[in-house]
Amino acid sequence: MSINIERGGVIRVWLWIQEQIIHSNTMINKIIYSIVSLIIILILKQYTQKLIKTVGEGQERKYKHRKVLSGIYAVLYLLCLLIIWQKSSTSFLTLLGFLSAGFTIAIRDVFVNLIGGLYILFAKPFKVGERIEVAGQIGDVIDVNLLHFTMLEVGNRIMQEQSTGRILHMPNMLVFSGPLANYETGFKYIWNEMTVKLDLASDLEQVKALFYEIIEKYSSDYIEEAKKQIETASKQYLICYNNLTPIIYTEIKDGAMWLSLRYLCEPRKVRVTENLIWEEILKCIQDKDNIKLL
Repeated sequence: MSINIERGGVIRVWLWIQEQIIHSNTMINKIIYSIVSLIIILILKQYTQKLIKTVGEGQERKYKHRKVLSGIYAVLYLLCLLIIWQKSSTSFLTLLGFLSAGFTIAIRDVFVNLIGGLYILFAKPFKVGERIEVAGQIGDVIDVNLLHFTMLEVGNRIMQEQSTGRILHMPNMLVFSGPLANYETGFKYIWNEMTVKLDLASDLEQVKALFYEIIEKYSSDYIEEAKKQIETASKQYLICYNNLTPIIYTEIKDGAMWLSLRYLCEPRKVRVTENLIWEEILKCIQDKDNIKLL
């Protein structure tokens, strides 16, 4: 009899403990619900992205659809969190306080990257498809999200700013840590310079006449369009280019004549135009005895 009483008492105590755990672990339950909601959202996101791949549209439209869906699912998850935690705002804030105290240093970069992502989204210092230079890296932007942006590397191990084939993942905080150069916003052309080294005995007047003809051939098509772009960009930026035509600077250095050929060029065509100009130069001077390259 006593054994049954003891067993009954143990059962009652165990049930009481379970009841206390259930009532006292409301926050844990809400955390579990939050994690489950996240898993469901991620599954739905992955499923819809697979559906997008099957749609017969261009890559650019598919990319935009994926970005829009990512934003929708992010908002949907925030709504889920609000519903789960709406009656426990104090507990939720307390939890956040403990987490922030423990992970302040760890999440600092994440927070700054998030702010950087919002800055890129709304201020638009650059966008997908544009060529930029940041933190010493040059590349064509191929993706932007709230924590980092992705570039197709240009230059670095390849000469004349051509693609290396490598993909760079850059944290968004870099937009705050140093200069950011955009090759295409406002004014879509750059000034390129080529240096030609000649013997001092070369006929300077004839050389410059030949070289002007060559560089004008490969830059004249850009001048009118560049003027229009400057006129548009000057409404937002203080851009004052008075002369957009090619120019050749002469310098005597190290016992030789150095000519710097300066001309407008599209950022992605620097190497192509240099190659064409060099070929024209070699053709023009090959039968000139009074012009000698060094």
